[in-house]
Amino acid sequence: MQIHRKLDMLHPALAECTRIIQRDVINAHNIPMRLFETGREHDRHHSLIMKGKTKDVMSRHLFDLDNDPPLYATAVDYVYFGTEWSWNLRNAVILQWYALFGQMVLARCPELSWGGLNRKCTNYNHFFLRREAIVESIDETPCVVP
Repeated sequence: MQIHRKLDMLHPALAECTRIIQRDVINAHNIPMRLFETGREHDRHHSLIMKGKTKDVMSRHLFDLDNDPPLYATAVDYVYFGTEWSWNLRNAVILQWYALFGQMVLARCPELSWGGLNRKCTNYNHFFLRREAIVESIDETPCVVP
């Protein structure tokens, strides 16, 4: 199962935010974060549920461009990348990079929410479009709206 990093399966507003994040946050400040995943096909998402990596049945990462109309993903994951991918939040330096990156992204793209601010289930690598940004264009750009 493929991990997607392309922007074509993303809601247009999220695709634009992803370009802004790359240009104005990662490149401009040499931040060691990289886009890890954009959309997920249903089989990959089901596999992650079976492995206990996610509990969300209706994930914002889901997309189906063959659907009529197409279903667009409304979430992306960014992961720390020094010399390799790392989700190690016990490492204080990596945790600080996640926290700094999250705040920088929100300052630059206010139409996004960040999983790092969710006290019930902190997910430092997860960014998603706010409901208000989705509802405005739901007829033109169908997507999962939990």
